[in-house]
Amino acid sequence: MMGNKKLSTIRKELEAVLAATGDEPVRWLEKRIAAAKRKGEGTEVLESVKHVLERGAPTKLKKHRVGVKKSRA
Repeated sequence: MMGNKKLSTIRKELEAVLAATGDEPVRWLEKRIAAAKRKGEGTEVLESVKHVLERGAPTKLKKHRVGVKKSRA
């Protein structure tokens, strides 16, 4: 499926699909990456998916308020 999706939506879908394997998603991917490297196959996509899952959800940044300095008189 092509289209605009948020990274958080893709991450949730990946975790749900990989959780169906019964193994922890990152470990499952590590096993597949190791097997692909032994066979001499490309691992770029699997490593990218692993990176997305390891990164996790971004933390929200606090907004800095800019205020007017009060002068001392």
